Amino acid sequence: MVRFLWIAAVVALVAPARALADDSDEPPATFHLGQVGISARLAFGYRFIAPHDGNMTYCGVTDSNERSGFASVCTGRAPTALDLEGAYGIGRHIELLFEMGLGLERDFGSTPAASDGPHPFHIAPGARFFFSEAKHTKLFVQPMLLMDLAGYNTATGSRGTEYGARFLEGFWIDVHRTYGFYVFLGETAGFSPWLEGTFEGGFGLQGRYP
Repeated sequence: MVRFLWIAAVVALVAPARALADDSDEPPATFHLGQVGISARLAFGYRFIAPHDGNMTYCGVTDSNERSGFASVCTGRAPTALDLEGAYGIGRHIELLFEMGLGLERDFGSTPAASDGPHPFHIAPGARFFFSEAKHTKLFVQPMLLMDLAGYNTATGSRGTEYGARFLEGFWIDVHRTYGFYVFLGETAGFSPWLEGTFEGGFGLQGRYP
């Protein structure tokens, strides 16, 4: 009986130590190296649009003081968007990613009378860089190239594909090595066929494997 108690005591002391040793072999939750990540986020924003030909192109706002009836600079709320993203951790602090943005609301039409504008749609490859890491939290910046494929029309035809740049920055919390969530601010700039800028904010979730 005494021998049994000694064995039980040794097991009770060694088992927790072994578990701690095994845990120490696991990479920190904030390291995404070698993981595939799938993310979804909601974005709410405000934007301005300035057509290159001034007030000759309708950009969502009318102006009775202009001969064309269109404003030369349009400002207002951007359609709420759902961004879906695939990522791969190529380093402890770097992910390569590909974003697909889907507008949950319709945008403006080709004329003030048209209410059947397209749902915004864009694709954006880029990378995410993490820094200031703690046990479960970190900051990030995320530069991307933007291709807007929404298919907006003017009164005379399609305005074509828009190209630009997109940049996010935010605060990330990895609850576990396989999932986390974040809040972010973002800026998007489009240069062709008109000048466009969007400022947004929102939140997202990411799941990772393995």
